[in-house]
Amino acid sequence: MAAALDALREGRRFLICTHARPDGDALGSELALARMLESQGKEVDCVVEGGTPSDLTFLPGSARVGGTPASARPPYDWMVVVDAAGIDRIEGMQAAIPPGQRLLNIDHHGSNTRFGAVNWVEPESGSVGEMIYALGRAAGWPIDRDTATCLYVATVTDTGRFMFSSTRPSTHLMAAELLRAGVEPGEIQRIVFASKELKELRLFAEAVRAIGTAEGGRVAWTVLTPKMLADSGVQVTESQDYVSLVKSIKGVEVAFLLRPLEHGKVKLSVRTEPSADAAAICARFGGGGHKRAAGATLKGTVDDALRQVTAAAIDELKRPGTK
Repeated sequence: MAAALDALREGRRFLICTHARPDGDALGSELALARMLESQGKEVDCVVEGGTPSDLTFLPGSARVGGTPASARPPYDWMVVVDAAGIDRIEGMQAAIPPGQRLLNIDHHGSNTRFGAVNWVEPESGSVGEMIYALGRAAGWPIDRDTATCLYVATVTDTGRFMFSSTRPSTHLMAAELLRAGVEPGEIQRIVFASKELKELRLFAEAVRAIGTAEGGRVAWTVLTPKMLADSGVQVTESQDYVSLVKSIKGVEVAFLLRPLEHGKVKLSVRTEPSADAAAICARFGGGGHKRAAGATLKGTVDDALRQVTAAAIDELKRPGTK
């Protein structure tokens, strides 16, 4: 954190980016850091591939986020990438990086590739939002209501409403401080977790009907097919955690979701119990993430992906010492 803080104090112009199809932690952390830097008189541009997803437009400042490389206005002293395990995770925004650009990498994925000139990576942190909060407190920067809202959404989404094993005592202490700054948890609960459209609930129902199991119910999955998505009219983002539906089944230790992408690729999302390492499963397919939540992109058909991931999940459950 000290090296990251030095870079942020030294620079005057910043470009902040996060992974494509951002979730609450990614975009909340990006916007909170931007507000903190601007409170210190810095110039900041924010970008993310495709811009702000529709379900996160309530975040203060979300309208400022550019969705194409043309949104960048170099030169920058630093490009800050938050919540991305590898630089490839920002996808098309790599075109916004000028030659020789210094990169500051702020992340909490254990599989992070340390792609920055400065790398601040804390796998034990439940969210990047917690890291940005700690950074602001260490720097003595103000955290107003809008900044607090972004940080709270970042944390409450990536810790599963404070229920994941990554939640620490410091997480709750931070949340208390954010509430003192004016965050309204009931309103955030309503917007983030209790404002689903009927068409999305119908897609959830289709996802439930498509659930399959293996290894005596220890492994389970579902698939969101192009037809299901077309019939529902729902545009799926990483903020919509369909794999949690599968993970909630009693006895399931490895849950995964498959979703066909364009150009013969399949998106994989994995959630696990302590008996299996999600990041290890996804690493077999060039992906990564956390021990309990990870992802990857496979080449080939959904049927091929289903066979490969099921086999990898079973192998992982049989691996000695997995906890």
